[in-house]
Amino acid sequence: MQKQKQMRPPDRSPERTVASHIVDLDFVKHLRRLWGRYWLLPFVPLAFLPVSAAFGQMRIEIVVVVLVLVALGVASTQTRSFVLLAVPGIAVALGYEIVRYLRPLYLKPERVLGCDLRAVELAWFPAGNNLTWPDYFAIHNAPFWDAFFAIPYTVFWAVAVIWGAVLFFLDRPGMVRFLWTLAGVHAVAFVIWLVFPAAPPWYIQLHGCAIDIGAAPSPAALARLDELFNIDYFADFYSRAPTVFGALPSLHCSFPAAALVASWRTSPAWQRALHAAYLAWMLAASVYLNHHWLLDGLTSVAIVFLLYALIERLLPRSGRASTRIETKENA
Repeated sequence: MQKQKQMRPPDRSPERTVASHIVDLDFVKHLRRLWGRYWLLPFVPLAFLPVSAAFGQMRIEIVVVVLVLVALGVASTQTRSFVLLAVPGIAVALGYEIVRYLRPLYLKPERVLGCDLRAVELAWFPAGNNLTWPDYFAIHNAPFWDAFFAIPYTVFWAVAVIWGAVLFFLDRPGMVRFLWTLAGVHAVAFVIWLVFPAAPPWYIQLHGCAIDIGAAPSPAALARLDELFNIDYFADFYSRAPTVFGALPSLHCSFPAAALVASWRTSPAWQRALHAAYLAWMLAASVYLNHHWLLDGLTSVAIVFLLYALIERLLPRSGRASTRIETKENA
């Protein structure tokens, strides 16, 4: 009979123990070089995992984002700089989760803007006799236009991340303005969602003027693409929406609007035209897909412009300071 293989005991030799401690100390020294006295700061996002679990909101994307943030925070000086510059974006993601927790406390049927918001839309932007533009496109649509307008709605987050990364390497102050503008408009939107929640067009078409705060989220016209391609992507994506009554303002429109204003001064004419076309595409998509009133998108653009003007007043001095610091570091 062959001798049974004996399990090797773990190496507890003094040499191994000393080597482990040296590695641990080197890692701590590395963190101290990156963060100074705040070397534990990159691990703070891990605290969000038990909080999410306690509220029953744990999702795979939360775990992925938290782990990526921690990895970027401890990797290198460049990735640490990226995390610090991305603080506004991190705050936006955190804000969405906070809205989920606060929604039951603030959302009451009598506070929701329903048919009264439709009446304003009908008075300002009529598409016909007692017909708003979302009503019109609910009747007049085609698979080609469904797919065409679904594109900006599907890729808007990816476009924002890619554009932020491009600005990180090519226009660092532009990235700061872009992200803080987005964070500001989201903060305003979160307050409006809780204080003056608004029903989207698809809700009014399905439920009328009666407000049911327990109504399930809907992909609206994007459901036609789910049916066309025999998928559940949009139904699944919008089932995780933090609130049904968040039509005003349109945050989809805020992304291209923020990119437009943040890069206006430093971009060539063709790039500004591209940003403007993307904004127009998103605005039209928000109405065609029955997710927003036209008023929602225009309000979002107005908020972006006002916030950007405020940010321009607050950030120029710090922007010049950060540029000087980076110049010294690279010298």
